[in-house]
Amino acid sequence: MAPIPARITPPTPLNDPVTVWVIGYPVTPLFYHNSLMLPDESGEWREYSFGDRAVYANNQGRLINLAQAVLYPTPAVFGRQTFDSTQWQQRQQRSRDGGQRLRLHVERSRVRALLDQLEQRYHAAEVTPQYNPKVDLYFVPDERYYAGWQTCNHIVARWLRQLDCQIRGWVFSGQFKLN
Repeated sequence: MAPIPARITPPTPLNDPVTVWVIGYPVTPLFYHNSLMLPDESGEWREYSFGDRAVYANNQGRLINLAQAVLYPTPAVFGRQTFDSTQWQQRQQRSRDGGQRLRLHVERSRVRALLDQLEQRYHAAEVTPQYNPKVDLYFVPDERYYAGWQTCNHIVARWLRQLDCQIRGWVFSGQFKLN
């Protein structure tokens, strides 16, 4: 049984549109891990992600780890990576193999505000980021916990709402579709 996708409706009309991406990587056949890709003022792209520390940052993806991450509040990490346009093209290839890539247009001023907020959150950890080459992200501990009611997909949906997108449906599975 396939999950019913949550629907994303981007804002309209837009005065100063900019493209953002939701990138989903399959974890299981029914569950995607989503990240948000935002352009910065210099023309680079930033990927932001949230996840369970053991599973996402430390590659402990056994069934027991996945179950613990969903059933109990567990320590979370906040991930980030910066790409130039060539690296961003390569990053898009990662999600083609069974993943999802959703391109949305939103207001540039909202992207700037969200970038500022996410950068402050990332640097608030005041630790040396932990690099995970498997997912090509730099992680810092997050103040939030990870659980079934606060997954990566819930956080991406929250960020999309900050970009004035409407989200309808159940976001837990990470199956998103554009309206």
